[in-house]
Amino acid sequence: MGTKKSTYFTVLALLLTMPAVQAQAGTEEFDLPEVVVTATKTEMNVKDVPSAVQVITKEDIEARGARTLKDVLRFATGVNITRSGTRESVSIRGFDSRFSMILVDGKRIASEIDQNYELDRISMENIERIEIVRGPVSSLYGTEALGGVVNIITKRSTKQSFTVNSDNGFLTGGHGEAGRYNFIYDSGQQGKASVIISGSSIDNNAVYKSNGTSYSPYGNRKNLNVRFDYQMSEEETLSLTAAHSKEDTEEYAFLQNSLTKYHDYNDRDEQAISYNRKSADGELFFRYYQSEMNKNLDMFNPATNALKNFVEAKRTVESYEGRYTQAYGSKHILTFGGEYRPEKFRGTAVNTGKGTFTTTRGTMTKTGSTATLDYLAAYAQDEWIMSPKVLLVTSLRYDDSNKFESNLSPKMGITYKAAADLRFKFNAAKGFRSPTPNQLYQNAPTSQGNPDLKSETSNSFDLSMERDYGTTATKLTIFTNKVTNMIDLVSTEAIPTQNGPKKYQNISKVTLQGIEAEVTRPIADKLFWSNSYTYMEAVNDSTNERLKNRPRHKATSRLSYNDKEGFSANLWADGYSGYFFDTGSSKSFVLWNVALSKQIAPTSKIMLGVDNVFNKKDEDAALLGTYIHGGIQFTL
Repeated sequence: MGTKKSTYFTVLALLLTMPAVQAQAGTEEFDLPEVVVTATKTEMNVKDVPSAVQVITKEDIEARGARTLKDVLRFATGVNITRSGTRESVSIRGFDSRFSMILVDGKRIASEIDQNYELDRISMENIERIEIVRGPVSSLYGTEALGGVVNIITKRSTKQSFTVNSDNGFLTGGHGEAGRYNFIYDSGQQGKASVIISGSSIDNNAVYKSNGTSYSPYGNRKNLNVRFDYQMSEEETLSLTAAHSKEDTEEYAFLQNSLTKYHDYNDRDEQAISYNRKSADGELFFRYYQSEMNKNLDMFNPATNALKNFVEAKRTVESYEGRYTQAYGSKHILTFGGEYRPEKFRGTAVNTGKGTFTTTRGTMTKTGSTATLDYLAAYAQDEWIMSPKVLLVTSLRYDDSNKFESNLSPKMGITYKAAADLRFKFNAAKGFRSPTPNQLYQNAPTSQGNPDLKSETSNSFDLSMERDYGTTATKLTIFTNKVTNMIDLVSTEAIPTQNGPKKYQNISKVTLQGIEAEVTRPIADKLFWSNSYTYMEAVNDSTNERLKNRPRHKATSRLSYNDKEGFSANLWADGYSGYFFDTGSSKSFVLWNVALSKQIAPTSKIMLGVDNVFNKKDEDAALLGTYIHGGIQFTL
């Protein structure tokens, strides 16, 4: 197997880095996204922005038959979906999920502290595009953005329509059934106002491992979203948004070597109001939002259904934020912004001694308390056009809070246009992440918080070369990240045991470095080819050991066909080599996938997809075999 897989990666890596031949066919159907906003909080051409960015459009989402966020992110360059136990999470450039920020329209969401659960919760029915920034963006977004930022940008009103979609699938053998039903209503512009309402319901059945645990949570998730825009004038817009999500899932996992049934039922509510004023040379933006999540988790003995333990928690995130962007002359665009964000975490697994409460389920009573964290930040950014060939973007953010030391996060990015078809980009940045409430105050049988923890910090650099060969675009990036004060659970026993007591400590230094390569090109009038490759070296400098749950090599190659009669076909392969799992095993594998869609009438479309075509199965990698899914969409 090693020789075959090594050959695959060698050939693909050569394809990614070799000069491509210019296609002779027209390319109007394959235009790449031109503008990105997440990297600088201002609109900037993708070719100009120094940061490593990727934009996944709604057409890409539909073409892949994506149902939830993880279905989209697993194909992104430099991004990996890691797995520990029954949970999947996003990793950017080798950083754990707690260092990879997930935003919705630039807003933080109340979630589990590490956002491990959001990949399945966030549905795709009202997504316009997803912008991914690889590398630290703490200079604009503060804590948590060491690895990068995933910003999910929702749809704005375009024209009056009502769309319903149904998608159902199953694993070979008839198990693991899953269904998704969603709708979106767009009022179109009605005078000065417009409304978009969308909702979804996602169900999936249980699939079990040989040891009796489930691969992932199963059950039902529902989402409802509303957006109201009022055009106060040609330059001014007032927006109101609200969202509600509800989750009722179960899973089987081990708790201290004992098989346990987990019942998770959670709900989240979000509200936001924003004001935006755009002019020819500037922009003014204000927003207030609140996101609140209530979590209830019961743990049962599966044999007797007796309650073993339970967790009750509530997290509230509020934010008051504003920014002002102004062009000064023809060479500078300055942005100034600030944020005040109070957060509250209340739970039975929190031990602060403040805001204590008791709660009872059956014969079990638990005492909890409240942690309150207040964050205050200000930032500034300058986009300086030094010459027609050189753009320098510098930014600096100051963060302070009632619990942690203040922090300065600088970043510098430069784009040098050596020629019309050749660009060099360089970024240097410092990032940080404040300890989370569970790391500070957790009170559980096997893990204890530590209120004396320091923030985790990073120093990061990357260098890119972008070259266009006619209609073909190529990009090669080298990156390195040095992380200090990494937080981990450390045994408090003289002779550590697997399930013995542990405490959070700042213990390790980590190096994350690698190479990213991308090639996109049309190879015929209706045929488009894209490739990406990532090499990752992730090492704990304290022990010189590889970090787990990361592949050393990841490659994706995709062929897309689109005709003017409404038929599209996508074939792609995802290859992983040297994937080091938390079980200690290292494996290599290739997954093939296909997705088809056909417009059968002006108002209807059918879709068919096959994931993992060759029925690859592996418990470590959570490969469950071939998944077949199909759906139909109606638009009125």
